[in-house]
Amino acid sequence: MNSKEALELIEVRRLLSSGEARRIRTASGLSLSEVAGVVGVSTAAISRWETGGRKPTGRAALAYGRLLARLEETAKTP
Repeated sequence: MNSKEALELIEVRRLLSSGEARRIRTASGLSLSEVAGVVGVSTAAISRWETGGRKPTGRAALAYGRLLARLEETAKTP
């Protein structure tokens, strides 16, 4: 993991701990299973991340964070 990816991981975990990750997902109208399919993990994994039961790691965490960033950017576009 390089320094850019480490910073992305920190941001993903911040979004999760603050509840922003779930807010972004639900505001985009995506279900847990839809996000899980894109990220490549189980629905239960996304649920555990969003409820604080687990912290995401590795490539899946980065994919989740990148998806959230795209969803948030899309929401800002008129």
